[in-house]
Amino acid sequence: MSEEVKEKQEEFIEDISRMIRAFVRCRLPSFADRLANATGKEVVETTLYEALRISRSAKDSGRPLCEDERRVSPYVAREESIKWLLSELDRDLVKGLEIVRRIAIRALALP
Repeated sequence: MSEEVKEKQEEFIEDISRMIRAFVRCRLPSFADRLANATGKEVVETTLYEALRISRSAKDSGRPLCEDERRVSPYVAREESIKWLLSELDRDLVKGLEIVRRIAIRALALP
């Protein structure tokens, strides 16, 4: 695998992690938990759909994802990143689930 491909994959992983990280910052780690524990593509698809839907709704309405001691702005992962992840899951489910776990771990790590 070329260095350029690896860099692009890291970019996709970081993009999706950034969206999930916003939920973690709002004390809603369930999105990261469901991704980390996913055993099939359906769980990943459902979790991503919900995260995208909530993030898009908050962004479109101009409101924060949450607001307590700090304001957390929503982030919507790029379509290109989501397409890549779903195609990885289609191509090789085991490898795809490993990528999903990396996304969850990175979302939980301090930025």
